Amino acid sequence: MEKLKDIENKIISLRTQMHKLLHKNDFITTKEIVKISQELDEVLNLYHKIKNKIN
Repeated sequence: MEKLKDIENKIISLRTQMHKLLHKNDFITTKEIVKISQELDEVLNLYHKIKNKIN
């Protein structure tokens, strides 16, 4: 369960980073935003895999 909590914290952190960048930049396709978005996708996929195993 601790791993799941770590993943949840990572998701929150990535979302926060992305929101900050979106508010700071005029262009939604900046490399930083795309990179964080891709990383967030990977972490969310991992999160759902683990949640499905638990249930």
